[in-house]
Amino acid sequence: MALMADFAASGVREHRGPSAWVAALLTVLTPGLGHLYIGQARRGITLFILILIADTLLMFAMMGVLARFWMFAISFMLLVGLWLYIVFDAIRRARRTPPLPDHGQSGWATYVTAFTVACLLIAWPFLYGWHAHASGRLLWLTANSPSMEPTLETGEFFLADASYYRGRAPMRGEVVVYRHPKQTEVRSIKRIIAVEGDRIAIKGGHAIVNGITIEEPYLEECADGSVSDMPEVQVPAGHVFVLGDNRANSVDSRDTLAHGPVPLANLIGRVTDVAISRHLMRMGRWIGTPSNL
Repeated sequence: MALMADFAASGVREHRGPSAWVAALLTVLTPGLGHLYIGQARRGITLFILILIADTLLMFAMMGVLARFWMFAISFMLLVGLWLYIVFDAIRRARRTPPLPDHGQSGWATYVTAFTVACLLIAWPFLYGWHAHASGRLLWLTANSPSMEPTLETGEFFLADASYYRGRAPMRGEVVVYRHPKQTEVRSIKRIIAVEGDRIAIKGGHAIVNGITIEEPYLEECADGSVSDMPEVQVPAGHVFVLGDNRANSVDSRDTLAHGPVPLANLIGRVTDVAISRHLMRMGRWIGTPSNL
């Protein structure tokens, strides 16, 4: 009887394939690891490389290379969709895979090694992104003040093109991220209203550039426009004149002591669009230069 029991137990083990749940769990931890578990290492490596590409594309989508919301959204959905596909593919293949030889501790050592290497590879784009953020090239930023409302609401995340001003001169109307002229460690967001050589005045909260009152559809009327008034001045060479869209609640180039004109060397990037907002309809909203400026 004992011999028959041993034979029956060995028969059960012989016909038992890899666990679909283990394959799914390993794939959730690291894409491709579940395929390695079911003995399909080549497919697992291929799928892992695809995840690595999608991961890198998502990181670039938050940088100046592809600083647009639609590119970020597509990259994120591609990464999540691909990851889910790999999980279900591992489950499906695990259920169809015949019993595999038991490698014991050496098998799990292989999984741990593969998991460690995969984590290091997946972490590379994020480490690169962290370095890019520290150096100012990863422009995934938050509006921390109401100075740009209603264009940018407080707490909204937005994207900016960090490479835009490397080969282009700044233009009127662009919403720009820059190093504060008086506190260079601080990054600010305002709109360029005038460029070097322009004559700029503020009356009733509205900008008058070179004697012409410009249309500013992005402004909200101030309850008391007089607080925003400024006599005509000329923008010095190598500088731009910036204003907040919320003229009554913005410290900008009007205040020569606390802010003043912004040197061109302080420009970091041009804001492109809203990335995350509590108002879903605002997500993806373009904030580039208005067509009338």
